Amino acid sequence: MRHAPPRPLLTLGAALLATGLVCAPVPPALAADSVDGARTAGDAMFPNVGNGGYDALDYDIDLSWTPDATQSGSVVAGSVVATSTMTARAAEPLRSFSLDFEGLVVDTVTVDGVPAAWQRDDDAAAIRHKLIVTPAAPVSGEFRVTVAYHGVPQAHIDADGSYEGWNATSDGATMLGQPVGNMTGFPHNNTPGDKATYSISLDVPSTLADATGAGAAPAAAVSNGELLSRTPSGDGTRTTWQWRQTKQMASELLIISIGRYDVIESSVTLSDGGTIPAWSFVDSTSTAANKATVTSAVDQLGPIIRNLESIYGPYPGRSAGVVVDRVPRGISYALETQDRSFFPTRIGFSTLVHELAHQWYGNNVSPTTWTDIWVAEGMATWSESFYAGKDGFGTGPASRDAQFEAWEAVPAGDGDWSIAPGAQTDSASLYGYQTYDRSAQFWAALRVAIGDDAFFDVVKQWQIRHAGTSTTGADLLALAEELSGRDLQAFYRDWILDADKPAWPDQFALSLSTAATAPLERGEVATYTLRAENTGLVPLASSTASLDLSGILDRASIDRTALPTGVSLTGDDLLWTIPSADPGSTAEVSFDVTVSDDASGGALTTEAAVSLGGTCATCASTLAVQEYPVDAAAPVVTGAAEVGATLTATTPGWTDGTAFAYAWAVDGTAIPDATSSTFVVPSDAAGRTVSVSVTGSLAGYLDETRTSAPFGPIVAAAGPTPSASPSTSTAPAAVRGELGRTGTEAPLAAVLWASGALLTGAVLSVIAVRRRRTARGADAA
Repeated sequence: MRHAPPRPLLTLGAALLATGLVCAPVPPALAADSVDGARTAGDAMFPNVGNGGYDALDYDIDLSWTPDATQSGSVVAGSVVATSTMTARAAEPLRSFSLDFEGLVVDTVTVDGVPAAWQRDDDAAAIRHKLIVTPAAPVSGEFRVTVAYHGVPQAHIDADGSYEGWNATSDGATMLGQPVGNMTGFPHNNTPGDKATYSISLDVPSTLADATGAGAAPAAAVSNGELLSRTPSGDGTRTTWQWRQTKQMASELLIISIGRYDVIESSVTLSDGGTIPAWSFVDSTSTAANKATVTSAVDQLGPIIRNLESIYGPYPGRSAGVVVDRVPRGISYALETQDRSFFPTRIGFSTLVHELAHQWYGNNVSPTTWTDIWVAEGMATWSESFYAGKDGFGTGPASRDAQFEAWEAVPAGDGDWSIAPGAQTDSASLYGYQTYDRSAQFWAALRVAIGDDAFFDVVKQWQIRHAGTSTTGADLLALAEELSGRDLQAFYRDWILDADKPAWPDQFALSLSTAATAPLERGEVATYTLRAENTGLVPLASSTASLDLSGILDRASIDRTALPTGVSLTGDDLLWTIPSADPGSTAEVSFDVTVSDDASGGALTTEAAVSLGGTCATCASTLAVQEYPVDAAAPVVTGAAEVGATLTATTPGWTDGTAFAYAWAVDGTAIPDATSSTFVVPSDAAGRTVSVSVTGSLAGYLDETRTSAPFGPIVAAAGPTPSASPSTSTAPAAVRGELGRTGTEAPLAAVLWASGALLTGAVLSVIAVRRRRTARGADAA
């Protein structure tokens, strides 16, 4: 966070080294497939800052600071001797690469322990300060570059005239990086899009006096992460402070502060019951009142962090604390240096909340480029109003109301609206209204637009999903759309990309009701009423409510010609354009539907959807429809009325879509397992009748059962007809005579002939004998 307006420049001594200073101890060997790393990170704000071709993994800074033996002026003059090693990974073989480094004298450069050629490219007006390294052989994969340097570090002057980087103080020095000033202290990839871990070793005098030589007191050397050790030299005149930052950190969040400090060691209990160490530092020469604000702030670290954890998720650091120093006006601003933020002179509670919010927004999740600084600064500024508001952790005005008042107070034509937060390119205006105030209003407006549940889900998921990385405003838009299920393109453009005053979003509560009672009869009319209550701070201007009527129009109809003004129906989708309504007032509309003549059972169902800013008080409706039986008729049996025939049950006259169950019977007695639409007549059904009962079922309708008329009687199956059977006209004469007789002889001859037997002469003789015997018997009688 940067609060200060442009300030007068301070004269800090040493001039920039001349452009093109070159040291090439070893001629480089170039590979044909190697490339030069880009000398920019592609940041629209700082096109000549940051570098490409590699990913920085870790920085190991070993710095020794010594004040001049003789001092003059109000600040301490001093110099450094340092070595910095960057461990990085090249995506492809690099024959050269660059780092950002301003002002100090380079002594040697090695890559993986081998001396490398290097040169400087400095243009202060273009904010370009490059250390260009050409290794003896191209680097690929992981590599280490070590730079030894010395000199009198100096401040970096921002385009807005404010100071950052290395600044002398009345008893030491403080290095603050935002946005690009840390290149005055060590060579690195100076972009928030390339985060790394850090080891910082600071060798400083054990005691320090002010610039006049008075007030000698114990000194401290502060940095980020965890304090690993404080090691005095053999003679006790110097102490080495060893810090280790194991969390990913953007280079602009590094702090080095040397001075007379009271050291406060404490701990912070987190929401999960765990504890982390806290190291805080307050200028020893501060007034008792100012020290009291620091003590109070240290006491509040735990409660504030736990409250912020409830909205942002687990605290992302492994340590905490504050740094409070009396500094020149050039750096008289608070800054969210990672783990322990920096404050000039004293600490205000609201600013403490702001900088602690940055431990999540800005530190844990950083911008990829400086254009997207608005995401973090807007959230930290919003957090101040939320923390103090009755909707958050305080008793003051709700954050929505506080941010709306700030929005309303600036007229549409004011120049504050002339810079779009997400489209800014001029670093001279980086710390302006658009970055803090308008962006805080954006967060409040987003909460109105998507509702509390989705809003706080976005706020927390932003940290969970992107922890330890750098992101963009476009990433935030995508997450908000995903979690809210809303199209936020127009809203985002209005607030973040357009250079004019954005519209404060409508806010309303919608309710859907009907006076109809269930179950509804066929032909009955149901009246639905939509009401929109303006719960916001501006008149409703562009709000809508929509209803999917597909769950109504499958059982009912609507007269499209009778729809009220402001209501339209396209397909099954009804849209109500809500008329303007002042805050606190209500708009409403009603429409009718008529239950269809063939409707039965089920329900008329619908649910409303609302435009941005809308919430549902009651947005779903279900009205049951009276159940009616399916249309039914007696089934008809078709087929042959004989044993072995296949009969079929047909069902004319039933409601379309009805499903049937079948039960066949013979003479009224059910046949087990005869439950399909066809039936094969059994042999024992001969002389009897067959019938079938069907039960029709259809969702929303009552079941109906009907039985067919008796079918039959069933006849026996016809026997087979012999082929080529002989007839009496073709039989031999003797047989024809027998076929014409009556008595016992005739059947025998007939059978023999009918069966096709071959009557031999012997058989005929037998017949003749039998006839004679029979004749004699008759005569005797």
